[in-house]
Amino acid sequence: PSLELEKGRSYALLGPNGAGKTTLLNILAFLEPPTKGQIFFNAKQVEFSETRLQNLRRKVVVVDQNPILFTTSVYKNLDFGLRIRGIPKKERECRIAESLDMVGMKHFAESPAHRLSGGETQRVALAARLALKPDVMLLDEPTANVDAASAQLIKEASLRAHKEWGSTLVVASHDRDWVFEVCDEILHLLNGRISGTGRENIVFGPWKPHSNGHWGKRMTDGQWIVVPKPPEDKAAAIISASYSSASQPLKPIIPDVHFLEGTISRLSLEKKAGDIEVTILIGNLPFTFKITQQIVHNENLFPGCNIFIQYDSDSVTWC
Repeated sequence: PSLELEKGRSYALLGPNGAGKTTLLNILAFLEPPTKGQIFFNAKQVEFSETRLQNLRRKVVVVDQNPILFTTSVYKNLDFGLRIRGIPKKERECRIAESLDMVGMKHFAESPAHRLSGGETQRVALAARLALKPDVMLLDEPTANVDAASAQLIKEASLRAHKEWGSTLVVASHDRDWVFEVCDEILHLLNGRISGTGRENIVFGPWKPHSNGHWGKRMTDGQWIVVPKPPEDKAAAIISASYSSASQPLKPIIPDVHFLEGTISRLSLEKKAGDIEVTILIGNLPFTFKITQQIVHNENLFPGCNIFIQYDSDSVTWC
């Protein structure tokens, strides 16, 4: 298996804790060598020696989930990376002012970095990377432990850098709504492997024997997700769902088609195709699928209303 990230595009890494998202980001940032295989950057093979990696690490930056700042001023934290890259003083000043403004921290330039809140620390760490105007930005759960205002500023600043500077953006996040809205491609990770791409719905076991040779998982609302026999009871199922109706569907002619009822939690206009991306909650599990704007209008669909989706258990795959 291989993974290719195209220059200038945006990618989301989704997966449970321990799936390998942080490890993959560290490999992409040239901080860890891969245990197997090779890495190519701009069509050239990467050699993991300190002398050769120094230049590459200046083109690719990573913002950790829990960043550590120098115990000096906010300004000097941003100035450090620019100085060691030989950026002239006047340009450094402009970049620092612009980056701090992007994350709403312009008035904190002379504040001691060690006295900032968690959200402010994350914003300064992002600003320090933005000031470098990197080719690639890697963000590891950038909004996981911050307040709502900081999360919004982090999202806006990273997306602005991606659009205005053409930086390739790779985000590991549990914020599905955000990454589904802004990222060009979605990558699902499980046990250190790419388990799927796109907006598939991944449902984790354990699975139990259900009926007619099928297995199932009971949701918190009492509904069952029915699947073929899994390779193991804790396997993860990839399910492609589609819209059925806003009212109770009739019993299907095809026996392996199953229906689930859920509540719409989000409707989002897909930025390229113009379709509507719908997220519904079935129990506490989100399911995502696409429908046309015409269906939304004709069926009068809105967040909070209940609808039915359908899927074919024969089309379920495992990862």
